[in-house]
Amino acid sequence: MQIISRSFSALNLNELYALLKLRQDVFVVEQQCAYPELDGFDHMAHHVMGIGEDGLLAYARILPPESVYTEPSIGRVCVAKPLRGYGYAREIFRFALENSEKLYPDQNIKIQAQSYLEEFYERFAFTTVSEPYLDVGIWHVDMIRKAKR
Repeated sequence: MQIISRSFSALNLNELYALLKLRQDVFVVEQQCAYPELDGFDHMAHHVMGIGEDGLLAYARILPPESVYTEPSIGRVCVAKPLRGYGYAREIFRFALENSEKLYPDQNIKIQAQSYLEEFYERFAFTTVSEPYLDVGIWHVDMIRKAKR
């Protein structure tokens, strides 16, 4: 898998379509959540895409501070359903985390994690900073990774 990161304005139409389709397939259709997937933040994001021979395999979105949270954040982390279990989520998230630290040095990073993935994010030094809560019918927690200073 080749991983690339692009600003919204640098995406071509095929990349934009592929990432929106993957996000819709995972977060709206598969997880059966009717919510506004197009949330108004994509234009300020860096879009991290894991690309293979057959197209987009994995995705994550990096948002700047003062967008969703005070801190920069990483979200919309997903892997195409038939390709799970091969470590692509780890790879795409590691790349997104490294890019976020380069884009926003010396800043904490905040994520909203689905509760069942809490241990996954703990492996990247995130700690839980909220009680579990329901968001669009799925349990989540907020997590923070302290900046390396």
